[in-house]
Amino acid sequence: MKFTTSFEIEKHPLPIDHDSHVVLLGSCFTDHMYRKLRYYGFDAVSNPFGILFNPFSISHLVSKSIQDDFKLDDVESTFSYLAHSDIAGDDPDAVLTELQTAGKKLKESLNKATHVIITLGTSWIYELKESSQIVASCHQQPQKLFDKRLLKIDEINQSLNKLIDLIQGLTQASILFTVSPVRHTRDGMVENQRSKARLHEAIQQQVDAKRAYYFPSYELFMDDLRDYRFYDRDMIHPNEIGVDYVWLRFRESVINQNTATAIKALEKLRKLEQHRPKDAATHARQVDEFKVKVLNEFPNLTL
Repeated sequence: MKFTTSFEIEKHPLPIDHDSHVVLLGSCFTDHMYRKLRYYGFDAVSNPFGILFNPFSISHLVSKSIQDDFKLDDVESTFSYLAHSDIAGDDPDAVLTELQTAGKKLKESLNKATHVIITLGTSWIYELKESSQIVASCHQQPQKLFDKRLLKIDEINQSLNKLIDLIQGLTQASILFTVSPVRHTRDGMVENQRSKARLHEAIQQQVDAKRAYYFPSYELFMDDLRDYRFYDRDMIHPNEIGVDYVWLRFRESVINQNTATAIKALEKLRKLEQHRPKDAATHARQVDEFKVKVLNEFPNLTL
């Protein structure tokens, strides 16, 4: 008897291999996929501005990065409302430097990207009451400074259209959207469902227009795994087993099967690296020798 509702995932027509350059943007689930890609030797860059949850902030930061358009007006003393708290400094000039450095990294990465993976987390946004600016993060500022609202599907599509146009203006990269399986329960259960539904509808309109592809990470958790044993103790974020399962399905669907031999070799290398030896010097030499062997056999790996 089968106790899950597994489903087929369509093969990506332009799969990722070890010659690909992958840029990942979006919610915290993005970083899980990034770590898997790097673990298996793929060339990838993730979230230079830190994690981003809403489609407007992602699109806006891509636009400002491509145009080299960061200035002191984008800074609030020790942080910026444009970005996650990863972008911070002791004074406005330091924060501006962080923004410009992240923007340069993102622009350079997009210029050579073959694949861009964007994970959307929520349709809920916060706007500064004073300026109506949509913020990427509230940075623990007083709630009275913000208005909270739900983006309309048309507004989400405006951001996605702009984002796709910006990326395609630089490179003919394959663009893959996914919806984060992390539930934003602080918004409320009903509110979270409304939020995710709007993201889904906007993305599918882009897929229907053949401007992007979709990977069902949200559906894998909600409809396939469907069990709290695949979540962390907070019952909201995926745990290691859940992430491993999504990666397995991602690998079957989006990763080129010609990478299988290289991935097996890398698994041996990673296990060797993680081994706790009695003789550290001998172990370090063994790791270096095996790494050279792997790179000689698979020179396109990024280690």
